[in-house]
Amino acid sequence: MDGRWCSQGGPAVIATAEPRSPANKRMTESPPYRTRTTVLFASKAPMAVVLRRGPRTHHRLILWNTDLDTFEPGQWMKGNVRLCDLSPSGRMLLYFAEQYHRRSPARVSRGPYDPLDTTALKPKSLMQRGRKVPRYIARAFEFPPPRAERGSWTAVSKPPYFSALAIWPSIGRWTGGGKFKSEREIVVQESAGGMTPIANTPFPQSVRIISSRQSGGRAASAYQPTAEESERQVALAAALNEAGLQWVDWISLRHDPDLLFAGDGRIFRVDNYAGVPASQYLDHARPLIDSARHGVRVCRCSG
Repeated sequence: MDGRWCSQGGPAVIATAEPRSPANKRMTESPPYRTRTTVLFASKAPMAVVLRRGPRTHHRLILWNTDLDTFEPGQWMKGNVRLCDLSPSGRMLLYFAEQYHRRSPARVSRGPYDPLDTTALKPKSLMQRGRKVPRYIARAFEFPPPRAERGSWTAVSKPPYFSALAIWPSIGRWTGGGKFKSEREIVVQESAGGMTPIANTPFPQSVRIISSRQSGGRAASAYQPTAEESERQVALAAALNEAGLQWVDWISLRHDPDLLFAGDGRIFRVDNYAGVPASQYLDHARPLIDSARHGVRVCRCSG
């Protein structure tokens, strides 16, 4: 895999036992910078990918099993990173990244199987010596050269790692990004001329890569909650702020009977939240993970 733009995961996770009290759920001291989190929930598996940001342009991926509430911290990357989509099983991640402070020479690497190399499909009869290939068929098998990498790209990886299985250089933010149409179909936000990947490892032959020009406007496979997508979430965010949470990153209402939310670098779960007043959500919440410091800490709270 390609590790040009990222560093391997950091220290081991530290499991701690904390008493279940409001004082331990709130930050006892102000962090030197704001830690933000975004999350993608897989559509057909109890898996999620958390992108932790802070300080500034430092990002880290964390894999989350939402059934067991276990976390696997992964790689760091410095730059601008945007989560695009997560495959239905949670096994593959599609993200967009920018690193304009560093320019790496483009490398072309082809494995034994290239999902975009249609020359392998050329009929043997058309490859006979001296046989002229009709123009309309030859055009179908043209293989455009890969676009030079100039600081921004779309990549597919296996979370919680940024190391790319395939990279499609983008034209700034005019192109880039994509979605999973299914577990075996990946739509990349590029024109046909930008669909040739660089530095890719072999994909299974069952995986199909599609240009956004050839795909409809279907929504992303994964669910990415925010704190402002509905009036109810806006009201809950205000209640959490009033209860002592300085920043609210996202609130998920799709995990009944529980409520999941994140803020101040932590992720929380409120069990059976329907019977709890909104003003008491923070007091009844269980902190699952604290990523406010570089040493990500899993919180194991006694009930």
